Order: sequence, then structure tokens, then C-alpha cells
Amino acid sequence: MGELFTMKFADFKGDEWKITKGPPAILQCLKDSSMIEIMDIDDKIHKMTFQQGGKILIEKIEDKYRFYWNDDDLI
Repeated sequence: MGELFTMKFADFKGDEWKITKGPPAILQCLKDSSMIEIMDIDDKIHKMTFQQGGKILIEKIEDKYRFYWNDDDLI
């Protein structure tokens, strides 16, 4: 299980991802090899590529967002 904390939301293509309201909110990958970029709280950019059906769960915790996912969903 991967996890990142960020102060910002993620950058993703709307035709490759679908978001559902939660809590937690869920980003679901609609296409194979879809990339997402997340900047963590230390301003480091993390680029991850997901397979179709992969999910990222998002929780808002105070002034931060917690992103977490199953590593098996990564390509």
C-alpha cells in the first residue's frame, strides 16, 4: 500500500480518471497506462502510472490530503 500526503490536489487527465465523492473520495483509472502527478508536502513530485481499474483513495485530514493506493494497481 502506497501513501502520500500533500497540501494540493493531484494533476490528472479527466478522460483517464473518474472521481467519486466519499469519504474517502476515490479516483479510478479508466485507461491502462494513465499517469498521475502528486506533489507531496515537501514539494517533491511523484509520477505514477496506473493500470485500468486502479484506484487512489483520497482523505482530507485537517489542511492536508492523504492519497493512498494498492501497489498492485501500478504499472
